[in-house]
Amino acid sequence: MSWKTELKAADLEPERRIEVTCKRCGKMRYIRAEQVASYPPLSQSYLDEVERALRCRDRYCKGPIRIALPHQHQMEGFVGGMA
Repeated sequence: MSWKTELKAADLEPERRIEVTCKRCGKMRYIRAEQVASYPPLSQSYLDEVERALRCRDRYCKGPIRIALPHQHQMEGFVGGMA
């Protein structure tokens, strides 16, 4: 089980950004959760089902995509190094 099988598109806050990356050509874009939730066939779908339904926007590629939720406002500095 993955976080994508446990989280529905309707559970996300409307202003939450979802990172969409093409597995074939590597193009990346962001979509808002409200865009997915407003589309009736995908509104009550889990994120793994949304990932299978979406395709690359490039008209020549149309490859499968990968979904990721970027962490907003969380920055971590490098801790460690040579002692």
